[in-house]
Amino acid sequence: MGTVARFVDARRLLLAGAIGLTLWLGATFLWHVTYRQGISLAVVLFLDQDFPALLGGLLLLTLAAPFAEGMGWRLPAPRARIIVPLIVLFGLVAWAGHYWLFQNYAISRDEEVARFAAAYMREGLFARPIPAEWEPYRRAIMPEFFSPFGAADYWTAAYLPVNSAIQALFWQLGDPNLAGPALLIAGLFALWRVALHLFPDRPDAVWVTMLLGLSSAQLWVTAMTPYAMTGHFALNMVWLALVLRGGVLGHAGAGAVALVAAGLHQWHFPPIFIAPFILWMLLARRWTAAAFHIVVLVAIVIVWAKLWPGFLVQVLGPPSDVRPSAGVADKVGSLFERLGDRWQPLVNLSRFAAWNNILMVPLATLGVFAMQWRRAVRGQEIALPLALGCFAGCALALAQGYGWGFRYAHGFIGPFCLLAGLGWARFRPAAMRPVFLGVAITLISSAFLVWRTHLFVAPYAASHRMIDASQADVVLVDPRGGLYVTDLVRGRDGVPGRPMVMNLAMLSLEQVDQLCEKYVVELFDRAEFRPLGIPLARWNLSRMDALRAHMKEEGCDKPVLPPLPETIEDAFNASGDVL
Repeated sequence: MGTVARFVDARRLLLAGAIGLTLWLGATFLWHVTYRQGISLAVVLFLDQDFPALLGGLLLLTLAAPFAEGMGWRLPAPRARIIVPLIVLFGLVAWAGHYWLFQNYAISRDEEVARFAAAYMREGLFARPIPAEWEPYRRAIMPEFFSPFGAADYWTAAYLPVNSAIQALFWQLGDPNLAGPALLIAGLFALWRVALHLFPDRPDAVWVTMLLGLSSAQLWVTAMTPYAMTGHFALNMVWLALVLRGGVLGHAGAGAVALVAAGLHQWHFPPIFIAPFILWMLLARRWTAAAFHIVVLVAIVIVWAKLWPGFLVQVLGPPSDVRPSAGVADKVGSLFERLGDRWQPLVNLSRFAAWNNILMVPLATLGVFAMQWRRAVRGQEIALPLALGCFAGCALALAQGYGWGFRYAHGFIGPFCLLAGLGWARFRPAAMRPVFLGVAITLISSAFLVWRTHLFVAPYAASHRMIDASQADVVLVDPRGGLYVTDLVRGRDGVPGRPMVMNLAMLSLEQVDQLCEKYVVELFDRAEFRPLGIPLARWNLSRMDALRAHMKEEGCDKPVLPPLPETIEDAFNASGDVL
């Protein structure tokens, strides 16, 4: 891509980015904190992680602006012998981070359900049969995100199967936690190939694209988890690389990738990414390619919204227990309902900005301005579908609960980086100093975010280990008094077993009596999880008070206790050396 004589001054670019992010951050704080609108887990994490990270990043960006113009280090050509080892290194960081940062623990119910499905797929099953002795308690054992198909007899994940199937494959190969890093590597590799295609004469623009992707904490931290979003990032980039390759093989391969991507966990994500590119093909009068990908979108709906549920009905039985099967109309209706009730663009996009390179949005904005609109309406500017996709991914700013950054826009991080590369190629010379400054600031912010994430996850991981070490038959979790303690109701490595963990709030008094009569039962409540550091949540249920009082009368309220130390050294460590 050629350059023009007039460039954007790097100092102005950094200051403009700092001003824009400051205004957005201020609006977010006023709306969600000062006026307390839309208080949610995202706001809790925003205040604990993103707000201080963005404040520090904006300060550093402002201080760095006077020194931004200049060459910086001269980078070698972005060839495979340099880029591929760099990408693999980040994949290894993501794999190690699952064990260090997340302590081999998947904190959210979404992640646990994905691992739950991977466990039964690894055994060659489409669902986990519920043992007869536990059928009366099946909903307390699997409180949410379960499939309605055959729900009276089977536990099945509510999500589509491909993400869990990929984890099951890597589980067979040795470690399911390699799935996310492997997908991250594939996605970054495809991003590099697309950048080479778009900027054959601008190796600096290729480096800008890759440095923004590699420095995205959202990308490599999310790859440490079982979330399906790493798969969406990877397969979106692979799809785009195949489409740009062109030809029958390129488009056919992209169609196959789109079908697989739609089955990762929810089928509507790939169509949002693909639709702007179909418009791009139509504007360019590439009728055959556009028609083929429209057929692929129809096939996605048929396969994943029609045939897959029909298959589950045949294998497991009709929907039952709590809710009906969600059809296409239900999916679309639910999306619009959530847009009305759970649309939170300020906090979610602030989280997105905090967890990605601090220059990604300013440079991507340049990429939009780099478009020549007459060429765009003729389908000759790839910036158009990239920008439309980024806008759609950000506009659907629904509340996400947990997430490191804004995961619903995860599949559009690649397009953001490519737009940034386009903006750089149009408005900047090869002097890389501002990008190096942006990467340095981002790495400092990312270190803070990783530290805060580790501190947030640690109490939940410690609580899970404490429950898992119990020698009881059943552990009843009383979630009152703790933030998202219900997510501790889970099995071991995705497999329910002894101790069978249940949500006490979903049991009747009669069921509790039956459990106390037949099994060794222990309780896990705020007396155990609050000292471990789980954040306080003030909520009470009078029914639960009565249930706990009854359990006390029956002598069925023994708490879960930490495991006894195995060695004298462990005993001294546990006591703080006061012994």
